[in-house]
Amino acid sequence: MKKIVLSIFGAAMVLLMANCDNHNRGMDYRVDITVDNQLRHDSATLLVLEGDYNKLRVCGAARGSGGTFTFTGQTDKAKPALIRWDNDSVNPFYFVLEGGNINITIQPGKLDITGSVANSQYLHYINQRNSIMDARVATWQEYLKMAADSTLKHDDEARMVLQDSLLNDSLQRITVDRINRGDAVGRIIRERYGRQLDQEHMRQLK
Repeated sequence: MKKIVLSIFGAAMVLLMANCDNHNRGMDYRVDITVDNQLRHDSATLLVLEGDYNKLRVCGAARGSGGTFTFTGQTDKAKPALIRWDNDSVNPFYFVLEGGNINITIQPGKLDITGSVANSQYLHYINQRNSIMDARVATWQEYLKMAADSTLKHDDEARMVLQDSLLNDSLQRITVDRINRGDAVGRIIRERYGRQLDQEHMRQLK
């Protein structure tokens, strides 16, 4: 009986590990993450979000060497992944884990990801999002400036409120569109930004 239990336990462990390290040909990955010294990260843990039961699974840990963290292994398909810095679960870094060499450079206010089609798509969305958010900030900075120097007129206020509304609608539309593609990038965006959708756009999610 004891041997049977051990065999079942061993088989279960193999199945669990297969999600992070299986031997499908051509699905080897290497992730090199270079972090600016200002961010002061000493250690990193790689986790993936499993599709079947939406749970995080640890796939590796690394200590920083000259600001660089390296993870290697195998994956059966592109998966949403995150890096947990120094065991901090509050501010993880999201990306798509897929086969190939993925190079990530993280600096304050700047992110670069190369060697991955899925991550290029994810970065494109992030850049779009940041551009819209910058435009919204600029709109309200103009509003506050005009209000402070008493030059704000009713037409100006109406114009800026409308502009902010249109920018917000654009942001919500690109978010819904990206989530509804149903791929690893969409799952990350749902995880990170899905709760920021209003009810109208939430109903458009598939």
